Amino acid sequence: MMQMKHIRLVQAGKFLKLFKNDTQYATPIFRIDQKRKKLQFVIVFKLEDDDFYVLNRSEKGYSKDLKRIKIFTTSMLYNAMMSVPIKARETIQILQIPNDKKLLKDYVMYYDKASIDWLCFGKKVNLDDVYDPFRDAHSALFHSDDSDNGISYDDYQGIQDFHPFSLLDNQAVALPCFYQDPIKNKQIALQLMGWYYHGQQLKISWKPDNQLNARWRSSVVAIDRKTRRYFFQGNIYQEKGTDPVFLENLSFDCDLKNSRVAKAEFDRFIREIKEQERVALLKLR
Repeated sequence: MMQMKHIRLVQAGKFLKLFKNDTQYATPIFRIDQKRKKLQFVIVFKLEDDDFYVLNRSEKGYSKDLKRIKIFTTSMLYNAMMSVPIKARETIQILQIPNDKKLLKDYVMYYDKASIDWLCFGKKVNLDDVYDPFRDAHSALFHSDDSDNGISYDDYQGIQDFHPFSLLDNQAVALPCFYQDPIKNKQIALQLMGWYYHGQQLKISWKPDNQLNARWRSSVVAIDRKTRRYFFQGNIYQEKGTDPVFLENLSFDCDLKNSRVAKAEFDRFIREIKEQERVALLKLR
């Protein structure tokens, strides 16, 4: 585990009073003290390589060099995060720094997962309000969890911070896929629209491709308690009741024009549920 200058970790959502469905809600802020006034921060993030970048006054607005580093007050943080390249915003770390600029570079680093876990658990961050994503994939109780609600296509376009899997002319379009049901040993065609947050619940929009005039549904994405597999539950067959759809058993049409974009967005979706799992497991330790 790397040497740490910071002593505790808070979420940007709580610190900056963001809406819970804001994409930067879970962005970590690393604190060096308990003070509330005259705070200063720097912002670091990662791109494709292993090095980290810092927002600074270079030509691009960021670089690997720890020179001309931009310093932000609390009120400047959200706009500063928006200046990070979109593809890197999920990697942002906000670091509090001391007021003495001579010490600045000693506090600029990028924390690895082990260090973050230690800060969360070792420093006893308050995890009382952490969302529990674990469910029983075979439980009838899940059917009553508002997990298969019909919703129109137009309604999806109006959801704040909706993440479509596939876009055509800046409009969300259905992403076709096949689900290989490991329980019933059947293959069924599905369409996926995208994902979003409803409160702390991660939801996926989808519909079966084997039913005439099928409605778009909105289902909670969860983690099976027994197998730790990620799934959502819904009426995928023309029968009463619901069945689990395990995400690892989905396969996609490789001929899709923007398949790379769709795959990247689906991978991001998987990372969201992985993060829910990680934080929930910290609480259960």
